[in-house]
Amino acid sequence: MGATATRFVIIGNGAAGTYCAEQLRKLDAACEILMIDDEPYTLYNRVSLPRFLRGVLFEQRVYVRDQEWHDKLRIGLRLETKVTHIDIDAKVVTMEPGGQAPYDRLLFATGGRPNPLRVPGSDQAQHIFNFQYFDEAKGMLARIKESRLAVVLGGSFIGYELAEAFNHQKVETHWLQRGPWFLRRSLDEAGGRTVTLLAQDAGVHLHYEETIASVAPSNGSTLVAGTNGFSATADLVGVGLGLTMNIDLLKDTGVKTNVGVVTNEFLETTAPEVWAAGDVAEFYDVVSQRHHRMGTWDNSLNHGRHVAKNMLGAREPYVEVPTYASSMFNSNISVMGVTTEEEPDAEDLVEFDEDLRNYKRLFFLGDRLVGAILIGKMKGRKKVLELISSRASIEKRESVLELLAMPEVPAKAPAPAE
Repeated sequence: MGATATRFVIIGNGAAGTYCAEQLRKLDAACEILMIDDEPYTLYNRVSLPRFLRGVLFEQRVYVRDQEWHDKLRIGLRLETKVTHIDIDAKVVTMEPGGQAPYDRLLFATGGRPNPLRVPGSDQAQHIFNFQYFDEAKGMLARIKESRLAVVLGGSFIGYELAEAFNHQKVETHWLQRGPWFLRRSLDEAGGRTVTLLAQDAGVHLHYEETIASVAPSNGSTLVAGTNGFSATADLVGVGLGLTMNIDLLKDTGVKTNVGVVTNEFLETTAPEVWAAGDVAEFYDVVSQRHHRMGTWDNSLNHGRHVAKNMLGAREPYVEVPTYASSMFNSNISVMGVTTEEEPDAEDLVEFDEDLRNYKRLFFLGDRLVGAILIGKMKGRKKVLELISSRASIEKRESVLELLAMPEVPAKAPAPAE
């Protein structure tokens, strides 16, 4: 008799879950794989949702995998299915609908859910959207077509993506942020000034140290009252107030959680035969030597591919400098490694050119470069990543800026074949 096929259950069919399933099938042709998710869609690219919302990407281009792909790779997929209970000892997950599914090894890749706007009137007002799921993006896109004025709340990347999309769609956009500038825990005043100038150049109205105090329905629109004098009648309100990780299922299971699911460098949780990956994983990063989460598509994709190997028996640490890169109001932004948001004791070195809208902020712990934020030209980004990853000792911090200013060396053309 042959060996019994290993049963893998993956909760979540985002990037981490789907790419884990793909890698499992590539490495083990005989295993059984079941993915469970409460959304109605196969994998779609959340990084593409801002372009979809701007109206420059068709809906079908947002999808990354379809049902035919799952069928071909023999990857079971239960959509619109909610996991209601995990029995760690018996190795069984309970679903609704669908009953129970036993597993040998379990991946927890549930991501997070957006924090809703909770102010007086928010339960009655219409056309208030978060920005995490495909259905919400579709709802906003439909509403944009009949909107003249939009309000956005949020001083991080979701707030920026909403403000850019609404503005791109020729909707008068007012962007409210609770802090004195964008990414106030990671950028200094000069960095905030750079983003302010880019947004103003694009025509966005900025309102700092302002948040929504209340909302009320008004003839199909929404009356928005701020805490610091702002007032507007909005056809559309976009909210980016961060995420709450979907870890409720792990209560009383013995799996250690904090903000997310705590793992070691192998993405193992504190429970046997249970791993976590993607946004929900609060993993030990061997580069920065600390636990943190990284809510980016690339990190989730890499987590998924990597954790599959460890679920099949490898013991390989996840080694990757966390990165986020995006366009930003006709410019660019890139965040790499650890910033003062995660490590308040990090020391910085800043270079800022207001006229060119270029900004660099480098973060150091002792003699090591541990992170950076670049806005504007991305020249030197690869060099920064290499320095962070190598954990090399840097005697003179200014030498990093000098290195970034050096001309890029073009790739050497291959010699012609004889």
